Amino acid sequence: MLTFRTPYFKVSVISAGVSNQSNQFNLSTFQPFNYLPLFIALLFVSHPIQTQAVTYIIQRFTSLATFFYLLSLVSYIKFRISVSGASRFTLYAVSLLSSVLAMKTKEIAFTLPVVIALYEFMFLEGKIRSRILYLIPLLLTMLIIPLSLIGIDKPIGDVIGELGEASQETAEITRWTYLFTQFRVIITYIRLLFLPINQNFDYDYSIYHSFLTPDVLLSFLFLLLIFGFGVYLFYVSRFTLYALRLASFGIFWFFITLSVESSVIPIRDVIFEHRLYLPSLGGIFVFASIIFWSLRVHSYNPRIPTAIYLMSVFLVISLSSAAYQRNTVWKDEISLWSDVARKSPEKARPHHNLGVVYALKGWSSEAMQEYKIALSLKSRFFSTAEIAKTHNNIGVLYSKQGQFEEAVMEYKIALELLPNFEEAHYNLAVAYLSKEDIDSARKEFEATLRINPLNSEAPKFLNYIEKRFSPH
Repeated sequence: MLTFRTPYFKVSVISAGVSNQSNQFNLSTFQPFNYLPLFIALLFVSHPIQTQAVTYIIQRFTSLATFFYLLSLVSYIKFRISVSGASRFTLYAVSLLSSVLAMKTKEIAFTLPVVIALYEFMFLEGKIRSRILYLIPLLLTMLIIPLSLIGIDKPIGDVIGELGEASQETAEITRWTYLFTQFRVIITYIRLLFLPINQNFDYDYSIYHSFLTPDVLLSFLFLLLIFGFGVYLFYVSRFTLYALRLASFGIFWFFITLSVESSVIPIRDVIFEHRLYLPSLGGIFVFASIIFWSLRVHSYNPRIPTAIYLMSVFLVISLSSAAYQRNTVWKDEISLWSDVARKSPEKARPHHNLGVVYALKGWSSEAMQEYKIALSLKSRFFSTAEIAKTHNNIGVLYSKQGQFEEAVMEYKIALELLPNFEEAHYNLAVAYLSKEDIDSARKEFEATLRINPLNSEAPKFLNYIEKRFSPH
């Protein structure tokens, strides 16, 4: 409702198809728009795409950053549309503080000042000098994230170099490769917004290395068409129905808020559903605005608005049901990773993680099966460290079954892949001790302590070896 109180919605707008003739916009002349904010909120909270950001504990950072993001924007809007007074600048201070908190919560908040500036010039008005002065402190908060990543107590050359490294979570995917892949990923995100089926916690997604790959090129052209449509809606909204301005803002919101994680900053996992939590609001803006725009267009026929209302209610109920069903997958680790392994059968990580869960449950045979499936797909691992961990875990299963020869072989393979793997050194030492290969056990316990002098178990075993096996 705050947006409906901005200057854009108070000025005269030219009716569609009529030139040089204006009619004053008044919300009271079209009451259904009073329900637009409620409809947007219901779509946001009921959409099943939000389950990962809410249920996946570590991604509470995403929902918390989104909270501060929206609080900053709302406070800024209230500040701009409020009358003079001390409380007005309190709102500005809240907006600025919320921006800082959002930046310190998660990097997705980097785009917040850009979105506020976009909102300022799409819906608000005033002298250009004053508007820029309002925006400058907020724009300066964008420095928080890069300075937090690299520090400020270093020479400028080191700062630039470290900034480049900090903006690349993995070196295994180049910036261009990541960007090309993201053109396809964003199409998947759009599909999930409008058709949330086959959701997956850990997608097995193809990596694209060339812009000329048909899938990449067509995706880019489609995204360019959507962005161009947003520009067109912004242009025509100067002359016709105001709902088109909301739809235009929603398209820009979607692309801007997604840009941190879907552009040229390589991240090891190219797609995750929680990354849609904040951008999804843009897609919902577009959809809801078009729905309510159609209500106004067809307000002359009472049957059509009634049908649209019923469809809207049915949509919210359907999304709520889908969100509930999707959330049942998260009830425990077995259901979660079983779902992922079924949907990403050719990816090693889901099988490895499912094996870990089975092992914790004491289901050794099932765990062994999943570990071996993971190793058969080792080309789909992201690192040798993960392969080493799987061999170590297999060794643990063999040790529990008393098959120490097989366990030693697995631990050695793990250490060939990851020489400073503390857990594998320790497990190998225990396996040697179980075989009464005392010298080898002592050597591995000592290696464990060299890697981690704070390991509390290795000294106990070394003392035991000295007391039990040393000559007196």
